[in-house]
Amino acid sequence: MENVRCYAKEFYSKEVILKAAYAFTDRLYIHLDADETHYKVQLISKSEEDKNEEELYAEFENELIAQETRRMIAEQTKSVREMIVARALSSTIVNKVEEDDIDLPKNEDTYAAEEILQDWFDVYEK
Repeated sequence: MENVRCYAKEFYSKEVILKAAYAFTDRLYIHLDADETHYKVQLISKSEEDKNEEELYAEFENELIAQETRRMIAEQTKSVREMIVARALSSTIVNKVEEDDIDLPKNEDTYAAEEILQDWFDVYEK
């Protein structure tokens, strides 16, 4: 392969290389390979307009840095995000409460069901 750039595995994870490559699949053909210490990337433009190879690799390298930064931030804030989600979900849990456990004020003006559950027309239209 000609025009191949190598990126050290100690700086970038496989996930970061793949995410950066995916960001360019609409404009470029991308060939990825690896050896023991480096990832090898070849970028080939799909259009005639993107023929400046140096600019393509510069954009790709900027995307590598952006993706690596996102990965690091996600790793550093993982526990905070998990706590936020756990807190949000736990506040939606509603405990089943038995009716006997609820302290309702006792109303002495209680009515029997027969007094309440009557058809209005039967009672008042005579």
